[in-house]
Amino acid sequence: MWEALVERQTGYVNFTRETAAAMRKTVIAAVGTGGNGVVLDHLVRIGFEQFILVDPDTIEDTNLNRLPFTSAEIGTPKVTAWAKYLKAINPDCRVETHQRSVCRTDGQWLTGVLSRANLAFLGTTSLEANLVVSRICSRLGLRMIVGPASSGAYVVSTFVHDDGITFEKVAGYGTEHLELTEIDYDSLLPKFKALSFYPGRRSKYRPGISEGLLAGHIAARSCKIFVSMTNSAMAFEAVKNVCVMNGLGLERTKVVAMPVFHIFDPYSGCAYYYDILEKKIGIPNWLTGEVRWEAYNGD
Repeated sequence: MWEALVERQTGYVNFTRETAAAMRKTVIAAVGTGGNGVVLDHLVRIGFEQFILVDPDTIEDTNLNRLPFTSAEIGTPKVTAWAKYLKAINPDCRVETHQRSVCRTDGQWLTGVLSRANLAFLGTTSLEANLVVSRICSRLGLRMIVGPASSGAYVVSTFVHDDGITFEKVAGYGTEHLELTEIDYDSLLPKFKALSFYPGRRSKYRPGISEGLLAGHIAARSCKIFVSMTNSAMAFEAVKNVCVMNGLGLERTKVVAMPVFHIFDPYSGCAYYYDILEKKIGIPNWLTGEVRWEAYNGD
């Protein structure tokens, strides 16, 4: 089955037989298998075959607007449904599942889990889980791909752990010197919620929605169209990371590394980069590949 899955994509730039073989041996860890977790559907279909899944939740009816399941799976643990789904596509998939949340006391356990992975995806909306996972990935040197699935756009970046760029630094938490059990997570919530509001995101919401989201009065908005865009972005970023990690080289593209996000706004048709630390927007030139950076002072 794996040969059938990868045959048609071979021939695209960066999708060689060598890349496919490298993806096949790469172990993917996905912490959070909801909207962002739909990247798993892309990954298994492009040749990834080994997965570690961590998620505490069961499937609800409101998940069906973006997850590839049916009403028959409502009430099923997400990790269980995903394991069955991945194996239905490729019976040779190896899937390790953990139906549990990630909290501040899970450092030792999660270190053991993530040490078996080669590439991580952060797909949980929990501040505590985000911070714990990112801290452990940083310590392990495990590349971590992020992309807010509720963003209404194509948004993606990778923590490659160069130059001391961590999730905590990007978010401006100032918690790097604290142990995970010493952090006041509640006090960080406003910064956490604001983190994914890249330039242009507020304009996609009707009046009052972004304020309600930031205040916690409204659940995260989610639309299959936009979720799939981010899932695709994350999957392509995975391919690029695999190439780099295996010394295969990249043509006509590169890994998008934090503190820079790559963004495509489907409303305007504009593509750009956003440096979250420098508060600059990078505008790429399609003809030359060069990026012009400008200061950004807007909302």
